[in-house]
Amino acid sequence: MANNGGKITENKMVKPETLQKAFELQRIGSAAVKKAQEENRRLGIPNWYSINGVIISDQEIAQNDKELRQTEKRVN
Repeated sequence: MANNGGKITENKMVKPETLQKAFELQRIGSAAVKKAQEENRRLGIPNWYSINGVIISDQEIAQNDKELRQTEKRVN
């Protein structure tokens, strides 16, 4: 069996150094995504998401939220 570059210990646990590197890469990726989303909003470009398997843009979400609030105001 391959040793996966020594990233898994003998008791099948991921080494702390590997987890630390994974968390650092996730932090960098998340920051890049957030920056891109903010720039898209500034430029009026929709951000697209998959929510429960449904593809929807943040502009659609905002529009649906606006319509829901208007409906609630009419009901109350």
